[in-house]
This record gives sequence, C-alpha cells and structure tokens, in this order.
Amino acid sequence: MIIRNSVKAIIIQDNKLLVTKLQDEDGMYYLLPGGGQEVGEKMHDTVIRECMEETGFVVEVQELMFIRECFLVPGIHRVEMMFRCHVIGESQMTNMDPNQLGVEWIDMDQVEDEPLFPAELRTRIKRSHSNMEQPVYLGEIH
Repeated sequence: MIIRNSVKAIIIQDNKLLVTKLQDEDGMYYLLPGGGQEVGEKMHDTVIRECMEETGFVVEVQELMFIRECFLVPGIHRVEMMFRCHVIGESQMTNMDPNQLGVEWIDMDQVEDEPLFPAELRTRIKRSHSNMEQPVYLGEIH
C-alpha cells in the first residue's frame, strides 16, 4: 500500500471560504485548494505552491487545523493535513486540476449547504470559524 501525503488550505476572508470549483460526470462540487506533497518538500511549501497553482493566491501558512485519512483506490492511503492560511498576495494560476473550472469564495453562513467535499468537513470548518472547539484528527470522513 502506498501512503500519500496531501495538504489543503482553509482560507477564510471577509466571512467567505476560498474553494476550487470542479466538474465531473456527477456534477459540480468544491474542494479546498491543495494537493500532494512532493518528495523533499516541506508541508508549508506544498500549501504555498498548491495555492498559487490552483487559485493564483500567495498564502501565509498558519496552524494545522485538521488531519483526515482516506482510501482512494485499492492500494492508496492518503493523509490530508489542512492548514489555516491567509492571503498575502496574488500570482497566476499555473496548474489547475484537470476538472477544475476556477475558484470561488463561498459564504461561511451558507457553507453547510454548498457541495464542498467531503461533506462532513462543511460542519467542521463552520464550527471552527465560530470558535467552537474541534478535534484535529478527523479520521476517515466522507
């Protein structure tokens, strides 16, 4: 089995969450910006790189918020680390995901009604934004 580290950015600004907008055969959905850590790359550097590639924003990485595990296809175990980030500048999107349509800012008051994947993360992010204590380790959430 291959274990793959992945990082995600939780960027909330003006009560809005930055997400990547994607489309597949099942319809439109949102993901947090982020992606796979490369060999020899520090997690903070991965978050910065992935945010620039997928969103066009330069970010400052802050604290670790959540850890999630998932099993994508047989033989791949992904561990996602989600960091709170703050936008500090702009760049150009250079490497959007294959199904990515662009980026959007979704209202935190409506985040639980949006197609953010994984679905359970919607409540976790909203509760954290409301300063409600949340566990860091989420396990395998869907």
